Amino acid sequence: LIGTARNKYRDGIIETTRRNGEMVVRTSMQHMAASARDAFVQANSDIITQVEWVSTLDSRTTAQCAALDGTLFPLDSGPRPPLHIGCRSTVVPVLANKYLRDTLSQGRTRASKGENGGAQVSANLTYFEWLKTQPAAFQDEAIGKTRAILLRDGGLTSERFAELSLGKNFEPLNLAEMRRLEPVAFERAGL
Repeated sequence: LIGTARNKYRDGIIETTRRNGEMVVRTSMQHMAASARDAFVQANSDIITQVEWVSTLDSRTTAQCAALDGTLFPLDSGPRPPLHIGCRSTVVPVLANKYLRDTLSQGRTRASKGENGGAQVSANLTYFEWLKTQPAAFQDEAIGKTRAILLRDGGLTSERFAELSLGKNFEPLNLAEMRRLEPVAFERAGL
């Protein structure tokens, strides 16, 4: 019930129940934050033209969130986080061009956690652009060996790889569906 001392009681039913409860609470908090963010965006629609999906840059990001990273959506449509239990993604407002100053967008960074730990990277990198900068073993862990080989050796841009990763309702595509859409990339990658 409580688990074993050797595993510091992390393998018992009580701990599993605690973790599940924590995920429900975190996801509920994410939903409330997203609702508040959406209300802010709608209230400022005179200066905000779109929202941009921003995903966490690490090996635990889901296929859906990784593929959506950097995607722009109209204020009144498109998916909004949380997409799943434990979702760590968000959307950020995009200001109308007349309100942007060159200095606002230059030098922006975002956090990442790659093979060598935490680091700040350019905010302009999407998930798959960032993932291409990581070692092959890290890529294999993050998206699976076959997808990682396709990303590295298939001759696809990061944008095209993201497009291939999701279907029309933002559901992840399996490898067979990806192969049907882009057979040449699979051939180039030797898959």
